[in-house]
Amino acid sequence: MATEFEMSFKGSGKNMLDAISVLADHNVNLETIATAKVDDRWVIKFVTGSEEEVRRSFIKADLHFKEKPVLVVEMRNRPGQWLKVARALSDAGIEITASYLLNQKGDTQSFVFGASDHERARKVCRVLSECSID
Repeated sequence: MATEFEMSFKGSGKNMLDAISVLADHNVNLETIATAKVDDRWVIKFVTGSEEEVRRSFIKADLHFKEKPVLVVEMRNRPGQWLKVARALSDAGIEITASYLLNQKGDTQSFVFGASDHERARKVCRVLSECSID
């Protein structure tokens, strides 16, 4: 199971960069990161293999963050695969709260999926052919 961390900041992109620099200062490597500016706020979502160090670093720096479990779904690297997973989740009544590419290697790719019901989403993805869940 992977953990997605989320932070939100008002102001300039510098505030976002300053927050992420806390992780670099503690040698935390990001496996993937997604950022977006929503109105006057920067939103950052990321996955790392160093969850405990992220928590300690942010708490020590007095930075507010959220965390939640996410699915990492590995699939064949070909057109329509992400859509196949997203549709299966949607058809099961599960809302996708976030999704982004984790990695791509040769003929496989892995995507992160945040879902309104993590356990049900995990069960749905397990039965899909050509996919595996981390």
